[in-house]
Amino acid sequence: MKFPENIQEIANLQPDFLGFIFYENSTRNFTDDTIVSLPSSIKKVGVFVNEKQETILKTIQKYDLNMIQLHGNESESYCLELINQLNHNQLNTNIIKAFSVDDFFSFEWLHQYQMVDYFLFDTKGKLPGGNGTKFNWQILDKYHLDKPYFLSGGIGLDDSENIKEFLKSPASKRCYALDVNSQFEMEPGLKNKETIQQFKTQLYESV
Repeated sequence: MKFPENIQEIANLQPDFLGFIFYENSTRNFTDDTIVSLPSSIKKVGVFVNEKQETILKTIQKYDLNMIQLHGNESESYCLELINQLNHNQLNTNIIKAFSVDDFFSFEWLHQYQMVDYFLFDTKGKLPGGNGTKFNWQILDKYHLDKPYFLSGGIGLDDSENIKEFLKSPASKRCYALDVNSQFEMEPGLKNKETIQQFKTQLYESV
């Protein structure tokens, strides 16, 4: 999310999360001094890419972020140190670690990231995220950890039936949330309220 009026109208659709990208190289980079007032039921998620931990901490405090998503090449030691910093500063902020997935992705090395709260699986592409394409969800059959995950990567209006089938599969057992973005945009950071509402209606009808 990027534009105040658009943030408000999407918030009226009562999503569980709204994401705000804090990455200068992104066309969705959020630069406003404040985020419009949101109901407590909507968690604010800040997205960072290989950012300095000091900057992340300041951003959490400035915008009162509930969660952060690490969407770069952050190491396990980086995540551990960040958790220590969050605890030291008494910030009750959950961490989502994103991973770029393709047909050759191995879930084995995720064991070393068990300290985070959630994983996010996105499609491997040229950009850290927002590439607008899906990966083969069947690869998630190989995911056997207990860590809940966000399913991301090019999910669009035509995917409600695919999601319905996916939610019947063993691979969806730990699926915590769906992350939608570029397929519902009119321009970077500007979401189409009508298509999101339509998707939500289709999804609830599907499940």
